[in-house]
Amino acid sequence: MNKLRNDAGSVLVFITLMIVLLMVMVGMGLDTGYLTFSRSMGQRAVDMAALAGAAGLAKGDATAIQSNIQQIMVTGTTNDYVGRSKNVIDPTVNGNNVTLMTYDFTANKITGTTTDITKANGVRVALETTNPWTKTSSNSAVSTPAFLTPLINLFGGGASAAGANNVNVSAVAVAAAQPGLPIALGVSDADICSWVGTNAQIPFDQSTSSKANSPNNSGWTTYLDQSVSKTDIVAAIHQIAACQGTGAVGIGTDICLNNGVQAPDIRAFEELIGTNSDGTQKCYLAPVVDPTSVFNNCNTPIRNYALICPLAVCGPGINGSVNQSMCDPAAKNKYILAKVKRCGITDPNENGLGQCYSLKLVREPSVGM
Repeated sequence: MNKLRNDAGSVLVFITLMIVLLMVMVGMGLDTGYLTFSRSMGQRAVDMAALAGAAGLAKGDATAIQSNIQQIMVTGTTNDYVGRSKNVIDPTVNGNNVTLMTYDFTANKITGTTTDITKANGVRVALETTNPWTKTSSNSAVSTPAFLTPLINLFGGGASAAGANNVNVSAVAVAAAQPGLPIALGVSDADICSWVGTNAQIPFDQSTSSKANSPNNSGWTTYLDQSVSKTDIVAAIHQIAACQGTGAVGIGTDICLNNGVQAPDIRAFEELIGTNSDGTQKCYLAPVVDPTSVFNNCNTPIRNYALICPLAVCGPGINGSVNQSMCDPAAKNKYILAKVKRCGITDPNENGLGQCYSLKLVREPSVGM
C-alpha cells in the first residue's frame, strides 16, 4: 500500500510566516528607534527652553521668560526638534508647558511649584500628557507614528489600537546668583537698612584691623579663599565684571576677611560702576556680617546679604574717578559711595537680585529624570 504525500506549497507557508515575523521585527525596530529619536530631540527642546526660561526668571520678569522660550519656536532657528509644528511648546508662564518651580540650593532638590514669580527660582518646561506636579492635563506629549500597530491591525490584532505613541519629556532649570562682591559689611541690620534708598558711604579705615575701637564697618573678603590679598581682590572684581568667579555663598557660612585696604583695590571698584542696557543701575550682592572691628579672620559667618549699587570711589588721593562730583571733598578716609537697594536678604538666589546669574539643569526625581 502506497502512502500519499504532497509537499507542494509548504515552502510558501514557511516564507509567509517568516515574512510576517520579519515585518514584526522591523516594526518593533522602527518603533523603538523612532521613540528613542523623538525622546532625544524632544528632550533637547525642553532643556533649551527651560534654560532660556530660567534666564528670563533671573530678571524677575514673566514676559522675559515667555519671550526667551518663544525663541526656540521661531522658524529657521537651529533649535529644531522632531515634529515641532505638531508638538508646539506653549511659552505661557504657568500654562500648559511652562511651570514656575522652587528649588532648595542647600538640599539640592526641587521643593514644589508656585504661581508667584517672586518666589520662584526655577522654570520647568515639559511636553507631556499630564503635569505630575500640578496634576493638570496638558495633552502636549510628543506624538510619534507607530509602525507596528498598523501591522497588527492588518492581521486582525485589534482595529482600535492607537496608530501613534506619546513621548513625555521635561526639564527644570534654575538660576543661581553669581557672583557676590568681595566686600563684607560689618553692620547691624538696622544700620544697613537705614541706608536703603540713600547714597551711603561705605568707608575703609587704613589702620590695622587690631586697632582698638576701629571705625571699620567693612572689609575685603574672598569668601572661602584664605588668601585675601590685593591681587586676589582685584582679580575678583575683574571676574565679577565678567560675571565669573565666586558665587553667593550660603547664609551662615564662615568667610575670610581682611582689612588691608590699598588704593589700587578700591579703585578697581570703578569697573563695577555703570548702568544696564535698560538704564537701571548695576547692583551686586554683598555679604553682611556682625559688627566687628577685626576684619582679619576666616571664622565670620554671613548673617544675610545686601544689594549694593556702586556709584563712585572716593577719598584722599583718589582723583579722576567716575562720578567724583558725588564724593565728599573733605573726606579723610577712602570709601565707596553706593546705593543700598535692599537689605536683609536671606536667599541670595532669589530671582531679580544681583547682576549676574549662572543657569543649570537640575534633576527632577518625581518623574524619573
